[in-house]
Amino acid sequence: MNNNLLKFMTFSGVFFMFLVTQGCTVPETVAAQSTDLERRFPVAVTAAQERNFEERIVVQGTLLAKTYAMVAPRVDGILTDMFVEDGQRVEADKTPLFQIDKEVLEQAYEISLQDKAVAACARIDGAAQVAAAQAQYDKMKLDYERFARLKEEKAITQDAMEQVNAGYKVAEAQLKRAKTAVKLYEEQEKKAVAALAISQKRLDDSLVYSPIDGFISYRGKKEGEFAGAGVPIIRVADTSVLEVSAFLPGEYYPRVKSGESRLRVTVSGIDLGELTVSYKSPEIQDQLRTFEVKCLVEAPPEGVVPGAMAQIEAVLDMHTSLGVPQEIIQVRENKSTVFVLDDGKAKAVEVRPGLSTDGWTEVVDSALAPGDKVIVKGYNLVNDGTSVDVVGEE
Repeated sequence: MNNNLLKFMTFSGVFFMFLVTQGCTVPETVAAQSTDLERRFPVAVTAAQERNFEERIVVQGTLLAKTYAMVAPRVDGILTDMFVEDGQRVEADKTPLFQIDKEVLEQAYEISLQDKAVAACARIDGAAQVAAAQAQYDKMKLDYERFARLKEEKAITQDAMEQVNAGYKVAEAQLKRAKTAVKLYEEQEKKAVAALAISQKRLDDSLVYSPIDGFISYRGKKEGEFAGAGVPIIRVADTSVLEVSAFLPGEYYPRVKSGESRLRVTVSGIDLGELTVSYKSPEIQDQLRTFEVKCLVEAPPEGVVPGAMAQIEAVLDMHTSLGVPQEIIQVRENKSTVFVLDDGKAKAVEVRPGLSTDGWTEVVDSALAPGDKVIVKGYNLVNDGTSVDVVGEE
């Protein structure tokens, strides 16, 4: 530091102390300028604008297969064959799934088949017996008629006539018996045919095919285990069309309409877009006070599968209105307030907040107009009438 500068600083300090000790004041013009500078606050502004606002409910849902089948045996028995594995692709009415008691039911079918053949033979034999009995009856009838004429002519004894008459009655009874036996054989054959049909059906039912196209998602039994009729042991799921299922609070029931309301769905970070509600439960669950809604997901992308969790936004209302950034709305004197730029000063404007969407809040019943510059930075440092300097615009 040179000597001249040192002298100047020393003089300035002494002069300032002199002014203080003498009670001198700073000129009024300088004081006023200093006060004005202290009262101006740097702020940033943005324009109030018309935006889309939505009322949403955010819930979680589950993806379900639209079409699935719980496949159960149609007959009781031991699971002798399992033809599919977990995850295997199957085709409706083409892919066999499992078989119950194959050998036992095949043997039962063979026995029924033999019983039918025996019944048919018995019927044929009965028909032959009828023919024989008919011939015998016809012969005895002729004999009876001839002996009756001879008796009238008194050419034979009474005993001879009685013997012929007895033979005729025996032949008549045997014919009736043979005809009755044929009817019995016919009914037995019908019974055997019905039993064969039942055996055939049980054998057919023992081999179960997939009722739908899809994938094996569950197997509940292994070969050698007993399987009861009607108890599902395989689940087949068609993953080509899925459903998103979600439960909404019952208070919103009147506002959700099937075929109209929309759900925004995201699964594992995959955005499925907006989906229309395809199903709305006809009732509200009395315990949880919620109701179910569903929407279809056709041709789901890779990674979107049954059982996955879905993030859902149910859109209840959507409209366009004037809005401001959400964070700038303050409560001043028990009123919701924003500050706007008005000829270099902050002006307080009362607002009534509405819906909030994507960081912006709707304002209603307000003097705020589209394009008004609202303070978005420094708003918490100003009051109505505070002078401001705009240092940025967003």
